[in-house]
Amino acid sequence: MRPAWGFRAARAAMFAAICVLLAASGHVLMSGLPIPGWAIVLAVAVVGTAAWFVTDCERGIPFVVVSAVTAQAMLHTVFSTAQAHPMPAGHDMSGHASYGMLAAHLLAALVSGLWLAAGERAAFTVLRSLATRLLLVLRLATGPGFTPVRLRIRPHHSPRPLRLFLLVHAIVSRGPPRGVPVT
Repeated sequence: MRPAWGFRAARAAMFAAICVLLAASGHVLMSGLPIPGWAIVLAVAVVGTAAWFVTDCERGIPFVVVSAVTAQAMLHTVFSTAQAHPMPAGHDMSGHASYGMLAAHLLAALVSGLWLAAGERAAFTVLRSLATRLLLVLRLATGPGFTPVRLRIRPHHSPRPLRLFLLVHAIVSRGPPRGVPVT
């Protein structure tokens, strides 16, 4: 199923927004430094453009997760570089802090990738269902010589009485067995 350009743009924008906002908020929280606006705009443009090229059809969970991990690794590098330029004294962006941010990016990428893949699957399921129903209605409305079929519903009559069906006649609750003389 090939999505229309509007749906494709919405998927690319959603992927870019989630990846960039997740990466930017993680960097700000872990470093305590703001990210320049130009870096966020650049990141949204690059990730959104890359996402546009791969949203031409439905992708599976592995592809979406790998794409999110790749985007987060790239965004970690871009945001670390953007934050390093106006670095005030006392802030060290190398060593353990940078590795901690990278680990946080990868964990966030894994979680958001699974979330985005589940959302993509749900969106395509809904679209397929709507398309199937719409096509069915269009076929019924425009079909040649369409005449509605009248169902004949008759009450169900059992060929055998209910008493025979339940074997009630075979149960004896009191007395000696029938046909056996009592002595």
